[in-house]
Amino acid sequence: MWIVAVPVWANRDTDLQQLRQRIGQLQTELEETRGERDTARERLRDTERRIGDLIRALHDSDAGIRRQTLRLRELEAARAQTLREQSRQREELEQSIRAAYVLGRQDTLKLLLSQDDPARAARMLTYYRYLAAARATKIDDLSNVLARLQKLQAEIRDRQQQLTTLNASQLRDKQALEVLRAERRTTLAQLDTRVRNRSQEIERLRRDEERLTRLVRGLGAATRPSPAPAGPDRYPPPTGRGKWHLPIRGHLTARFGQIKAPGELRWRGLFLGAPEGQPVRAVAGGQVVYADWLRGFGLLLVLDHGHGLMTLYGHNQSLYKGVGDPVEPGETIALSGNTGGPPEPGLYFEVRDHGEPRDPLDWCRL
Repeated sequence: MWIVAVPVWANRDTDLQQLRQRIGQLQTELEETRGERDTARERLRDTERRIGDLIRALHDSDAGIRRQTLRLRELEAARAQTLREQSRQREELEQSIRAAYVLGRQDTLKLLLSQDDPARAARMLTYYRYLAAARATKIDDLSNVLARLQKLQAEIRDRQQQLTTLNASQLRDKQALEVLRAERRTTLAQLDTRVRNRSQEIERLRRDEERLTRLVRGLGAATRPSPAPAGPDRYPPPTGRGKWHLPIRGHLTARFGQIKAPGELRWRGLFLGAPEGQPVRAVAGGQVVYADWLRGFGLLLVLDHGHGLMTLYGHNQSLYKGVGDPVEPGETIALSGNTGGPPEPGLYFEVRDHGEPRDPLDWCRL
């Protein structure tokens, strides 16, 4: 699956179609270069994509369960309040009925004929009408409360059913996730047995780096014909060393320019070791131009910040943003992981300036 980079400023169908064609061609080149089609790698790609989708679905269902639980508590509180109101109104209605009984059990005509004093008869009639009107109002109020109570009880049943459905769906997703993780472990073990010597590993890493560079340059070429995003302040240029926060809290295990095991190659970004499932946050505002699996980097997300500047977030467990989504500084865009086969869980982070890798610590502070 190839996710198309859609700039927010591309608003014509023809532009979008051309963009899809250019990126589709890039996808084919990346997958087929030098006959690199690899069944095991493709199986790993598909499995890790599905794992990422399931983790995002579980995150969404967790949020849904929290919302439904909170709403259920609110409804239960409203029902309790309504029951108290119902009890109070019943008591008031009973008092009104007792007051009417004290005035007499005669109907209005009998009440008038039994009075010798016309003024007193008029007053009694007024009291009678007042009590009758008050009683009718209280009956209406009680009816409204009963109707509201029925509505609350119906919504409570509906929310309970939704909560049951969400819990069942989440259980199925968790079971499917365990199956996929087992498949992934098997595939990784198969891939590990194929690395026979140091030169093979170096060559694999070199191809992975070349593939990432071609992707970034291809994304830049695909979006370059479009005008810049609205306003120069939307995606501001870098403002100097140490202005951004790193995208994740973790220990720095590899720096830009450091020699990468097994030697000869150097790191083009940072690797931040962190437990799986930690929030990965955008270092600055931008737009997602890539959100998919890439060989050697797992689930990868690329943000375009304008002015030729891009940031890359690799080896994610799950991606929370899709191509074309605008992203605010500090917004969660993914969860840390170990997709793509890094030596430890965490996040690979790069800064690219017009396609060239730069030291992220020129922009971020430790």
